[in-house]
Amino acid sequence: MAEYIPPRDQKPPTSRTTGTVTRTGGCRKDKQATLTALAPQKHTGQTASSHPTFAWFVPDTQSYPLEFRLYRYEANGDRTIIRKVRLQSQRGIMSLALPLDTPPLATGERYNWQVILLCNPNRPSSALVAGADLDVVTMPNNLATTLANNNPQQKVKAYASAGLWYDALGTALTATTNKVSQRLELELLEDLANLEDPNEARTIEYSTRIRPIIELERQQNI
Repeated sequence: MAEYIPPRDQKPPTSRTTGTVTRTGGCRKDKQATLTALAPQKHTGQTASSHPTFAWFVPDTQSYPLEFRLYRYEANGDRTIIRKVRLQSQRGIMSLALPLDTPPLATGERYNWQVILLCNPNRPSSALVAGADLDVVTMPNNLATTLANNNPQQKVKAYASAGLWYDALGTALTATTNKVSQRLELELLEDLANLEDPNEARTIEYSTRIRPIIELERQQNI
């Protein structure tokens, strides 16, 4: 099983509202699940990649314009936008590998990403926003050796046990078979839901958003 273990030096996110949308449900407000960033909220997720993969869940069967934004935190706490990608939403788990023509993310820096679901492009107030922070860290030497000799499933486990959430989920999303991919994704999301659960109202709310996603993904792939 893939088991996500948070970094030993857990750091709180800078943005304390990025994982929360203003209402439950999607654009139609009648769905079981909610637009949700599939990333830690209680602590800041990590990546060792210069071009990581980001993932989120869209509840609506109808397609809407969607915008991905990536920001870099400056020393004064302000954010500078460094990439914007326009997409069309699709129901279920969506992902985006940071395009290679984007300047590589710098080790030691913190970034913030958002997805903005434009329910009505003519009414900006109707948009739903979800996202998270991430820290870019150095790849541990022993992990690099392990990754060179393993299949995708073992790589997911290695990344997850090293606390590299974005690399673990990104690898799971590109696993070689649908069944393997789905199992790895759900194991990671279960870990995330359990980690976000117990102590404060905001993370309890986030956990309750992850669990319906897990159930919907299981039903879809039965």
